[in-house]
Amino acid sequence: MKILNNKEKAREIYKKGVEIGNAGDVEKALEYFSKAIELDPLYKDAYFNKALALRMLGRLDEARDWFLKGLAIQEKLDLKSLKKEKSNHLK
Repeated sequence: MKILNNKEKAREIYKKGVEIGNAGDVEKALEYFSKAIELDPLYKDAYFNKALALRMLGRLDEARDWFLKGLAIQEKLDLKSLKKEKSNHLK
C-alpha cells in the first residue's frame, strides 16, 4: 500500500471535490477544496475551484477573495519557475 504525502493527498481530495461538484453537491465540493488547500497551500487549482463553488453558492465576496488568493499563489509559482529557469540557463 502506497503512503501518500500531503501534496498527493491534496490532489486526491481535490479530484473527489470536482466529482462531487460536477454531481451537483457544491457545498460538499467546497469542503473538499478547503481540505485540499489545508494539505497543500500552494495548490492553485483548489483555490480557483473553491472560488467557483462559492460563486455558485452566491457568496460573491468570499469567492472574490479566494480567486485573488489563487492569483497570488499562481504569481508566486510563476516567479519561482522563472527563477529556476533563469538559474538553469546560467549554468
